[in-house]
Amino acid sequence: MKTLKQLTYLLSLSIFFAFSCSDNQTTEVKAEFEVPEMTEIPAGSFTMGQILGDFRLGIPMHTVVISNNFKLGTYEITNSQYCQMLNYALQQDELAGNYKQNIEVKNAKGDSQVLLNLEANYKGISNEIRFEKTKFVVSEGKEKQPVVYVTWYGAAFYCNMLSRIQGLEETYNLTTWNTNFGKGYRLPTEAEWEYAARYPDGRTFPWGNNFENLNQNANFGLNAGKLTDVDQFESGKSQLGLYNMIGNAEEWVNDFYSTYPTDTVTNPTGPTEGVYKQKRGGSWYKHDNNLPFSAYRYDTNYQYTYYFDIGFRICLTN
Repeated sequence: MKTLKQLTYLLSLSIFFAFSCSDNQTTEVKAEFEVPEMTEIPAGSFTMGQILGDFRLGIPMHTVVISNNFKLGTYEITNSQYCQMLNYALQQDELAGNYKQNIEVKNAKGDSQVLLNLEANYKGISNEIRFEKTKFVVSEGKEKQPVVYVTWYGAAFYCNMLSRIQGLEETYNLTTWNTNFGKGYRLPTEAEWEYAARYPDGRTFPWGNNFENLNQNANFGLNAGKLTDVDQFESGKSQLGLYNMIGNAEEWVNDFYSTYPTDTVTNPTGPTEGVYKQKRGGSWYKHDNNLPFSAYRYDTNYQYTYYFDIGFRICLTN
């Protein structure tokens, strides 16, 4: 998943403190805050929204211009990566909540919100991150699965902590939870997410227009399976090399829900306030509104929602 250059950069960002994401109880260990692999997304335009036969997928078709290159996470954020962030944030005195009892993790500053539900166990599927003694750890064998039971707030908070350790601008104001779309990590907008998934030709699926191979190309709800590692389903990656843009975990995006335009828009970011945050991509879980084309159909939840099939990937403005 990493090139030699990326591994070198990762090691340069390693820091020493008494927390790690392993079960090693050594007093002082070398803990890494991994820099997720990012994929360059070129500027361009596309028709957002899609109509298949008589089925309109929630979004009026309209032209969107993405005027600048940006970077999108090649993979969904993993349990290991989120655990590393929590241990870094713990060292930075940024965490609150009853996480030592493995109930909830909250942010300590600004408008305190639940970031991750540690005690969640829906239908026998538990959170694979827990707090042990002095640090957060991940269940063995689950390190590379996407983090779930994470709220929208928890996804935004991850972006700020990753920006901090790299010396970048923290784009989310933790009092208002709005982003300034600055030069740091954030969640992608709906338009950025869909543009990257459908690049370069407005394809129906990230891998093309072939629905028949869905089982081989995506960990999608029609299969009623389970979460898999984020680097699986090689044949279903997008033209630009993005994995699991359909299936595995649904993904939080930055936008509040709003009605969609019908004319041409440039770099749309959605309203600065609202009731529901948008999600994209569909998931592994089989439920009524998890449709094969839900990558391009709006789906929403409250910001404080956590569930066993909701995760996220990150975005970086060049």
